Amino acid sequence: MELGAKIKELRQSRGMTQEQVAQKLNVSNQTVSKWETGAACPDLSLIVPIARLFGVTTDELFDFSATADKLRLEELQKQYDETFKTGNIQDRLEISKQAVKEFPSDMKWLDRYGWDIWCSATELHLNGEDLEKERNKAIEIFKTVINGECDDETKCDSIIGITYTLCNAGKKTEALEYVNRFPEISPIMSPKQKRELYLCCLDGEEQKREKQVHIYELLNELIRYIGWQYDYEEDQGIVLDTVISLTKLFFPDGNYLDESYGLAHLYIRKAKHCADDGKADEAEVCFKEAFRCAHEFDGINGKYSYTAPLFNLVSFDRNDAAVTGQTTLAEDLKYVIELPYYSVLKNLDAYKEMCEKE
Repeated sequence: MELGAKIKELRQSRGMTQEQVAQKLNVSNQTVSKWETGAACPDLSLIVPIARLFGVTTDELFDFSATADKLRLEELQKQYDETFKTGNIQDRLEISKQAVKEFPSDMKWLDRYGWDIWCSATELHLNGEDLEKERNKAIEIFKTVINGECDDETKCDSIIGITYTLCNAGKKTEALEYVNRFPEISPIMSPKQKRELYLCCLDGEEQKREKQVHIYELLNELIRYIGWQYDYEEDQGIVLDTVISLTKLFFPDGNYLDESYGLAHLYIRKAKHCADDGKADEAEVCFKEAFRCAHEFDGINGKYSYTAPLFNLVSFDRNDAAVTGQTTLAEDLKYVIELPYYSVLKNLDAYKEMCEKE
């Protein structure tokens, strides 16, 4: 029987109300109610007084060892959580160390202890033999958790911990072996985060290239989300200007390559926005930029590489790209400018001719 149910049974069998129990134990009525419903457990300091109040032994009150362990773990957890408010890593380390001492088979606490050892060492700016000693201690703890019996979340957390500590020790090949043990679907890490962990295990030019590719993918995800998912009509002007400016910022040399496809569509949308506002001159400028980008995109063949500083190691092969249609981007624009809301353009025929140029 659960402790709360046992307290309720003993109270009722002795004809006592929750108020009377609360008064005897110097707690609130709500506290006693929470005990009985299982919403909370009594503090360890109240276990003996409760037993005495009902005239039973602690063994009769409940399975003392199991319940006492639960209460003690809750107490440690409360103390541990408090350190994240104070920021005292040394207190946190002492609490997890004590928890592991009292509950050596608790893998979750052991995982935390490994992290706290490592975080403490980095906060104290240890180096040389002192750093190596603490780092090796954390590594061995993480290995114990990873190879032990525990839930996937705890095991994954230790894999993250051992990856960072091994990389710090210069053992990146060994670290990569642990990253590869990470499950494809993790409760605590997305594929994107796993990739970031993987990048820590690389070196030199390979690492730089992979990080550039990662930045490139993150940038495209951000551009797609802002440009296409944030579709509030009243914000379209600032949205389009922001995404266009963002693209230019990351590709300052103007060598847009694949990005020219997105820019062409963004300029077309901006042209419509300007046309809707009766700004024919601005709309025409946007159309001109759209055509320029379209022809740049249509002119890409075979292998190509970016030259922007952040992406100068990023390359693709147009032959590997998926083909979604048989028309060129410039031909697609020719269809777009036939739409009624572009009739305000003074040089409409001239822009139609641009679609034919290469």
